[in-house]
Amino acid sequence: MNLSILAISGNIANVKTAEICRTGFQARARACAFTLIELLVVIAVIAILAALLLPALSNSKEKAKIPACLNNLKQIYTAMAVYSDEHEDELLPAEIHPASGGPYQESWPAILANGGYVPAHQTGYYTSVEEGRSVFRCPSGLPQVYSSNPMSRFDPEGAKAFPYVSESTGKKFYINCWYGINGELGNQNKWPFRRVPGPDAQSRLNKFSTGRPNMPAFYDGWWIHNGHDERINARHSRRARSNLVFFDGSAQAFATSKIPKVHEHADGEIKWRYPASP
Repeated sequence: MNLSILAISGNIANVKTAEICRTGFQARARACAFTLIELLVVIAVIAILAALLLPALSNSKEKAKIPACLNNLKQIYTAMAVYSDEHEDELLPAEIHPASGGPYQESWPAILANGGYVPAHQTGYYTSVEEGRSVFRCPSGLPQVYSSNPMSRFDPEGAKAFPYVSESTGKKFYINCWYGINGELGNQNKWPFRRVPGPDAQSRLNKFSTGRPNMPAFYDGWWIHNGHDERINARHSRRARSNLVFFDGSAQAFATSKIPKVHEHADGEIKWRYPASP
């Protein structure tokens, strides 16, 4: 009898203990649980932080593209300088063209690539863009071939690739390039690089040594500027700045709106053309 009473008392104690534990657990769970309002507040705080941080991250990513682009321009400049050194100080032709008596059509990026001065991706189609990194590919350029001539320095068409042609090897192909060259298609001797042969069927190239320290050689932009200011392109810092590499080997970013016109005669920090003939 005593044993039964003890057993019953023990069971009752165990039940009470279990109830106490369960009640305590539920209380702790209620204490730790978020209410709907608290959850919405947390979500709102996260959204605000994301809105504040994402533009900063985007700006940091864009700023990183500027030195990468400058490095591309410096490599192109170095390749051009080596070419000139191996060709008795003659500058790289902006283009060789049969329309003026050339044996084939050959662009300046193709001359550098086929000569082994820089590597380059090739494509067999005018409108296709090859994937992959290249010194001819601006990291802030748009990944497609242009569809019309740029109308201003801020036209997105100027941030697209120009398909520079090569025919010298017997196999026609194109090299996509997002950079332009400070040159002309005629023989006015205003700008350093030119198409050859000239309009008079003569192959007169300027000399590397005639380039002035403040004279751009290559720039963020489209094809050969040929006297057109709109072929310099604003593509960095939210389409507000352009990179240039000069004949002294330096490269720098400038506010696009402050870059002087390619016909400007006044001497300054940037001067595209040779001094006017007396």
